Amino acid sequence: MFHSLGEYGKAQEYLEKALAVRKEIGDKKGEAADYGNLGTVFRSLGEYGKSKEYLGKVLAINKDIADRNGEASSYVNLETVLDSLGEYGKAQEYHKKAL
Repeated sequence: MFHSLGEYGKAQEYLEKALAVRKEIGDKKGEAADYGNLGTVFRSLGEYGKSKEYLGKVLAINKDIADRNGEASSYVNLETVLDSLGEYGKAQEYHKKAL
């Protein structure tokens, strides 16, 4: 909700709290969702390097838990960030992996 309102600092604060709880209880799918949402917040702030870092964690978790749909979504989200960073070759590679 805070992200939608443009309150990125609050969104980050609450997502980090949620992430800590998810890690504590071992909720890998929820952890991936929180990392993904944090990646989106950082992308909205133009912090593409940080966004890439968090989205990379989502991809790793989705691979680890064998969530193929999540893995495909991770590649698409990373593709968008890589495109913003001008890493077009890697973005194209991730696009193909998502397919």
